[in-house]
Amino acid sequence: MKNRALIIILAVLLAVCGSAGVFLYVRSADSRAIAGQQAVTVLVAKDRIPAGTGAESLKDLVEQQKMPQSSVPANALSEVDSSVAALVTSSDIAEGQLLTKALFTEQASLAKGISIPDGMIAVTVPTEAWQRAGGLVQKGSKVAVFDTFTVADGQGNTPSGDGLSKQYERNQSTRLLLTGLEVLSVVDEKKAAEDGDVGKAIVTVAVKQADAEKLIHGQQTGTLYFALLGGKSEIAPGPGVDNRTLFGN
Repeated sequence: MKNRALIIILAVLLAVCGSAGVFLYVRSADSRAIAGQQAVTVLVAKDRIPAGTGAESLKDLVEQQKMPQSSVPANALSEVDSSVAALVTSSDIAEGQLLTKALFTEQASLAKGISIPDGMIAVTVPTEAWQRAGGLVQKGSKVAVFDTFTVADGQGNTPSGDGLSKQYERNQSTRLLLTGLEVLSVVDEKKAAEDGDVGKAIVTVAVKQADAEKLIHGQQTGTLYFALLGGKSEIAPGPGVDNRTLFGN
């Protein structure tokens, strides 16, 4: 009889403990959900903010809004504080866009609305539409650069240095020159025409010094083509092709 009573008491205690555990778990989950929905103050652009705008000039261009904490990135700004006070916007900020610290850069790395990545330099190449994937290459694109050039002495892969000669007795070669370059800006043909380069699009890319030297030299000795890279593009340096090997000869 005593054993039966003991079993009943233990069962009751287990039921109470189980109920308490469920209650505490639900309460904890509710607390987490409520915390995720807590409103935090963020800065939002009231109008378009041009690239190069100093943080100290943002007073009339931004406003504070309340947003759920769960939808706000960790680097969102609630005010123009000391972390960005001496910086400028690295690109245009659209109306209604949330301001984050990643949208600001040092003035020295910004030129005419482009932000040059740390350790890189900007190099510009004039191109026709057919040299930039039919005009699909835009600011922010990742590109590969191919070079077509006249081969010195008609053999090998050394540029002759006299541009892309088209005489029937000369041999031309096409090779991958660079890949994975970030396009900083593309000035379209209309703007290029205003600058005197009719029919040209001015493509500016970010490169290291060694790649800048290759790009400039390739521009001087041959014809460059910008190929638009996709997320899974497979591309690697190789021997390229020339007039003799184009069809696998």
